[in-house]
Order: sequence, then structure tokens, then C-alpha cells
Amino acid sequence: MWAKITGFIIRQRIWFLAGIIAITALMGYKAKDVSLDYNFPQVIPVTDPDYEFYTKFKKQFGEDGDLLVLGFQNKDVFDKNVFNAWLNLSYEIKKLSGVKTIASVPNLVSLQKDTIAHSFVLKPFVNGPLTSQNQADSLKQAFLAMPFYRNLFYNDSSKATLMAIKLDSKTLRSKNRFALVDSIENIARQFEKDNKIELRYSGLPYIRTIFAQKIQQELNFFLILSVAVTSLILLIFFRSIYNVIFPLTIIAIVITWTMGFIVLLGYKLTLLTGLIPPLIVIIAVPNFIYFLNRYHNEYKKYQNKFVAILRMTTNIARVIFLNNVTTAIGFGVLFFVESPVMKEFGVVAFLMITSAYFATLIMMPIIFSYLPAPSIKQTKYLDNKPMTMFVNWVNKIAHTRRKLLYSVCAIIAVIACIGLTQLRAIGYVMDDIPEDSMLSKDLAFFEHNFKGLMPFEIVIDTKEKNGLFKSGVLQRLEQVQDTLAVIPEFASSMSIVNVGKYARQAFYNGSVSRYSLPSMRELSFMRSYLKGIEMNKGGNMNLSIVDSNFQVARISAKMSDAGSVRLAEIKGKLDKDIDTIFKGSNIKHDFTGFSIVFLKGGDYLVSGLVSSLISAIIMIIIVIAFLFPSVRLVVITLIPNILAILVTAGIMGYFKIPLKPSTILVFSIAFGIAVDASFHFLVTYRMDLMLHNWDISKTITYALNQTGASIIYTSLVLFFGFGIFCFSTFGSTIALGALTSITILCAMFTNIILIPALLLSFDKKSKKIKM
Repeated sequence: MWAKITGFIIRQRIWFLAGIIAITALMGYKAKDVSLDYNFPQVIPVTDPDYEFYTKFKKQFGEDGDLLVLGFQNKDVFDKNVFNAWLNLSYEIKKLSGVKTIASVPNLVSLQKDTIAHSFVLKPFVNGPLTSQNQADSLKQAFLAMPFYRNLFYNDSSKATLMAIKLDSKTLRSKNRFALVDSIENIARQFEKDNKIELRYSGLPYIRTIFAQKIQQELNFFLILSVAVTSLILLIFFRSIYNVIFPLTIIAIVITWTMGFIVLLGYKLTLLTGLIPPLIVIIAVPNFIYFLNRYHNEYKKYQNKFVAILRMTTNIARVIFLNNVTTAIGFGVLFFVESPVMKEFGVVAFLMITSAYFATLIMMPIIFSYLPAPSIKQTKYLDNKPMTMFVNWVNKIAHTRRKLLYSVCAIIAVIACIGLTQLRAIGYVMDDIPEDSMLSKDLAFFEHNFKGLMPFEIVIDTKEKNGLFKSGVLQRLEQVQDTLAVIPEFASSMSIVNVGKYARQAFYNGSVSRYSLPSMRELSFMRSYLKGIEMNKGGNMNLSIVDSNFQVARISAKMSDAGSVRLAEIKGKLDKDIDTIFKGSNIKHDFTGFSIVFLKGGDYLVSGLVSSLISAIIMIIIVIAFLFPSVRLVVITLIPNILAILVTAGIMGYFKIPLKPSTILVFSIAFGIAVDASFHFLVTYRMDLMLHNWDISKTITYALNQTGASIIYTSLVLFFGFGIFCFSTFGSTIALGALTSITILCAMFTNIILIPALLLSFDKKSKKIKM
């Protein structure tokens, strides 16, 4: 069948080439519209109840993750010159398109009582630059007398201060976010230079922008690096510029097709899909190596180019098909993970692998048909003495040292299992950023001085109009905030309770001792004064803490990047405490905000990826069983690959590498790739067994000589190819590269050494095997 297909392709090669050129041109036209996703990856399905509630919350109260934060500590903001410079910085930033509001010590408003109009009025904390240090000192005393702002913008103990810059959400969802953040940063850098103050930069918009910029940079960097590494390896292995240029040409075609698919499917480039182009380079190269190695072997044997092409395709096409099927399964099962970002990655990767298979199957015979026959120099690598010596050593181990080999493998498996027991599942928002990076250090600054920046929201629903003003409700809300205050990961929280306390303080002419909740009697005669405060529309005080009916209240807090495990503990404890506080009432509460969505997203990914790994293993077992209808051969295929994955998991345990989406993802991908070596050897073994009169020993020796070099070459290409991802600045990309490389290297040794030994052990008494 494969010989007929190859003959047809070569006879109609002009039409096939024209078709490929036309498809590439069309996909290239579409690919020009590919764009980056400027938001955090969509991890949770839009139909998830928590995500639906989060979406409803943002519509009602506004975005919770739109604050870019600047801060410093090395000088006191209440120094006159520093204060004026900080104020001027806020003026300059406020001029930028895309900046909505700015809150910092110089920009705050003070709530005061107007006895004539019988209302509260909001007056600026300052009306302009300060003229003396005495004025600055007086302002400091006045500021410290406003508990409403305590620890929100200034830490009196450490003298740290921050500026919260609220950005337009539409700008943040577009490419204009880069220009906006760059403009803010440029203005801030000039402030640093003029005042010799080191600023810290953080907040979700800033972190997201850095992520997007890094994705864009790394997309180009890894594509160039993957091409350079694979080109060098191909040149070293095959010693011909032809054998570098033409594989890279096919890879360029597949990359163009894949980028076109991304646009046609309505996807955008994320941290995961941004890895697709270099992954194409890495994963497609083994196809070329198998074809090239077999082509050169056949040509050396028959000295006829077209006979070599036909025999190459006949012998290798099936192996390549199976290899691509298992690799596609490893990626494709991600489609079944209940996470949009993983579904997209799974679909695009599946299409990429399928495209690479068909492009290689069609293009390689056509290219060889046009090229001159291989020269002696080009096939000289087949007589590589070190490679021959290694393959002979493997053959000797399989034939004469099986007991020792099994003992070593058993010891390795036991050690790996011990490491496996030390695996822990945990994730952080900043997982992808190195701890020694400025982004991590700056976030640590805000966590140390202000407890953190990650949004955490509690929504309280009284289930009735004006329910927030019923007797005892505000007092219970205060208890909830007091509960938050004793949890070390939380910064000061904000709710209608804080506004009520501040209003009472203002009503009594600013006396600090009056900063407490008003009684029902006080509230009744303060109502006319409250018209100066818009709490439900983000009005004069930029608040959005209740709905228009005063039925629903929002308790807004910021917290540190505590990690998924600790966050789950906090959520569980708060759930019980709040239930106790509102016991006996109809009042309900819900948790939401970025922190909660992050926690739920991590749960989705971990459970989904574990399921996808199990699915991948089951599907690959089915493929193995279909190919080799023998329980023995299924077991023989699985043992070396399971051992390789076990070793990787053990290494993760010993080196305290946590189980998280980026590390679990490795196993299904690596398993799908690693099993390719098993197929290559076993298919060759099966096809040649009859030629050697069912002599297992001779067939194994022959199969090792035929496939050993290809398995080693492809494994090394994959090892170094995935290894380039270790140069990433993203933790998840580093984990994907390092752990996949380790798994593939382990699988190379286990497949090439264990499979021949297991075949001899299982079938040593057989004269004939029914395959």
C-alpha cells in the first residue's frame, strides 16, 4: 500500500507541490492576523458557577484587577520635596489616555461635614504643592488621624508608600496596554532619576503586560533557537546542507499552516500556544531523521535512488504514522480538559502534528526524487564507530546481562517511587516568574509593607432592599472584616462599614475616637449628610461597595500570593466563620475575585490534566494492542516508558518540584513522544522476524542495528530541543522543557536497552511467535 502511495505521489509531484504552495499561501495570508491574548489565560470554563458569579460581580462592581501600583520606601513621602514630586508624578500619569483615577497620599480626599448644607463634602487632602516642611508635618498628623486610609497607602512603621493607578479595562484588553504601561514606566523612571528614589512596580495589569511582552519576545527567541539547535544536530548527524535546508523548509510550511489554523479557529497566542512554533521544529525533526536514516540505509544497500525511496516509505511510513498518532494523542487529550486555554493548546497541537505528518509524508519522497543520489560522504555516518560500539554494547547487555539489567531497573524504580511519595500539589500566581526577578522582588516589597496586592472579594447578600441598614447587619459585616484582619495574608479590607465609621468621625468634626459604626439613632439623623458619598456608582470617593438597592455589599481586600494550598485553607476557614457570624439570618455570602478564580482554575487544570494523562495512557495502550495483538508485547512496550515517567516523577519529588498544571502537562506529552521509540523498534522487529526464520536473537540484533541510531538521534534532538525551553523566564516553560527532556532521555535508554532484553526473556522458549 505504502509503495503505491509513494509511487502516486512521485508521479503527481507537480500537482502535490502546487497544492502545498497554494495551501501555504492561503494559510500565510491568514497567519498575518495572528495576535496575542493580553489577558491572563482563560482557565475556567465560562459555564462554571464561580466564573459566572465573578463575571456578574465585575458587571455590578467593576474590575477587581485593574490597579497598577507604584511604591517606594527609601524616603518618607511626608518630606516636603518628596511629597511634591510624588504629587507631580500623579499629575503627569493622570494625563495619559487609559488612566482613569489615581489614589496616593497626596491625591486623597477628606470627608468633612457641611453644617449649613447638612451634608458631607469631599475635600482634597491638598490643593497643590507644599511650601514648607511644617505644612508637610501637619499633613502627616492629619493623615494619621484618618483611620479610613490606615495601611492602604502609607505604612507608618516602615515609611513605605504606594500609588494605585486605576486603568481602563478596554485599554488593558488591547495592544494599547503596552504603550500605556511603557508611558507610565517612562514617567516613573524619570521621577526615580530626578529624586534618587527607587520605585517598585506591580499590580495585575503590570504583571500581565510583562507576561505578554515576554511571550512575544520568547516566541521569536525560541523559534530561532530551536531552528539553530536542530540545524546544528542535523548537520552533525547527516553532514549535508541539503539534509538541513529541506527539513527546515517543511517545518516553515507547517508553522505557516499552524498559525493560519490559530486565526481560523479564532484563537490568540497565549503562553502555551506561543510555544507551538518551536514545538513544531522539535517534534517534526524526528520524522525527517527516520526518513533520512532509512533512505540512506536502503540506498547503501541497493544503490538505486527510486528503489531506496520506495523501500524507505514502505518501511518507515507506518512507523511515522504510529509515532505521530501517539504524539497527537499526548497533546490531543488536552482538548478534553475543562479549561479553554488547554482546549485551545490541545486542538492547535493536534492540528500541528497532523500537518507535520502529511507534509513530511508528501514532501520527503518528492524532495529525494529531485535531489541527486546520496554521496558516500552523506552516508558515511552509517558507519559511525562510536554509535556501532554503543549499539553492540546494548545488544550484549540484552543477551548476556539481563538479570543485572532488571536488578538495576528495579532499584531505580524503588528509588523513584520513594521520590514520588514526596510530590506535593501547589500553585502560585507568580509561579512563572523567577524569584530573583525584579517582578517578584517588587511584589515581595508590597507584600512585606502592605500585605499584598491579589484581589479577594466577599459578597454579602441580605436578600432584601435596604437590608444593609437593618439592625445588626453592619455590625456583623464588621465582624467579618475583623475575622479577615487576624489572617496574616490579608491587608486592610474595605466595605460600607469603613464608610459608616468615617462618616461618623466626620459628623463629629474629625475626632479619631469617633471612628466607629454609628448607632441606628445616629444613622437616622446622619442620612441627610450621606448624599455627598456615592457608594454604589464609584462616585466621588471612587467607591463601589454596595448595589443601588443597598441589598448587596462588597468586602474588598488584598492579600499576598499565598499559594493554592494556603488559599484553600483560608477560604475554608472563612466560610465556616462567616456562616457562624450570619447564623439565624437569611444573609448569604460568596467568595470571588481574582484570587478565588485563580484557585478554581488551578483545581480545574490539575484534575483535568491528571484525567488527560490517564486518557492518553489508555488510548496509547489501545493503539499498542491494535498494532501488537499480544499481551506480552503490550506489557513490553509499557514497562520502559512507564519507568521513564516514574523516574521523572521521582526527580520532581526529590527536588521539591510541585505538581501543578505546567508539570502535570509534561507527562501526557512526554509519554506520547517517548513511546515512539518503542514503536520504531518493535515494528522493525515484527517485520523482520520472518526474514530471520523466527530467530528472536538474530532479529533483535538486526533490529537494533537498523533502528538504534535513529532512536538515539531522534531522542537527542528531542532532548536538546525541549532543553532550549530551560532558557525561558517563565517557570512553566522551564518545567515543560526540563522535565520533558529528562523523560525523553530516560525513555531512550529504557527503550533501547530494556525492550530487547524483555523480548528475549518473554520469548526465549519460543521458536515461532504469532504476531
